[in-house]
Amino acid sequence: MQEVSTYGEYVDDEGSCLFLTKYKLVRVTCPFKVVCIEAVGDLKVGDSVDVEEVLRGASNTITYCIKDRYYPHSHFSYKPPTNLVITRLKRS
Repeated sequence: MQEVSTYGEYVDDEGSCLFLTKYKLVRVTCPFKVVCIEAVGDLKVGDSVDVEEVLRGASNTITYCIKDRYYPHSHFSYKPPTNLVITRLKRS
């Protein structure tokens, strides 16, 4: 695994990604959602897109395949999915 300390991301030979989040280390496998934080190609800031494949380049750069196009990972941010569980709902 190669470390990219600036972004807290790791990629392994199987194409999955490890993200260092605020509370834990999370392994995600493709497809997973990311949010565009810097406009690139036809993607705008704030767009939520699915990563189809994760590649590691010759210079240890991480590249995401999104909609059959390849983009540097630095243009995106991973937000872990949240599960909202509501219990004891009161009827008004």
